[in-house]
Amino acid sequence: MGFKEQLAKDLKNVFFNTNEFAEIHNVEGEDVPVVIDKDLFKEKYKEIETEDIIILGITLFIQKEHLRGEPKVNREMDVDGKTYTIRDSSLKNNMYEIDLQKHTE
Repeated sequence: MGFKEQLAKDLKNVFFNTNEFAEIHNVEGEDVPVVIDKDLFKEKYKEIETEDIIILGITLFIQKEHLRGEPKVNREMDVDGKTYTIRDSSLKNNMYEIDLQKHTE
């Protein structure tokens, strides 16, 4: 087994294992194992924040197989009944890392 195959296996069996790191969340109407990181989102966007502007959101890690299409910047995505706007998205090893900005009202 090569490195890429082992990495894919580890992602599925460890990172997205609900007994390890992942939790079940509702993403776009489907209950799927994902990893949500609020601290990573905050770290990525801290330079944009000022006294008057606070950016709230999450970074979502999800397997490609659990999304119906490619997550594109500025589109909306529903997670656990909340609507977010996609700020950034990248695909590595069949795993999306998606930065989602919370809608404020």
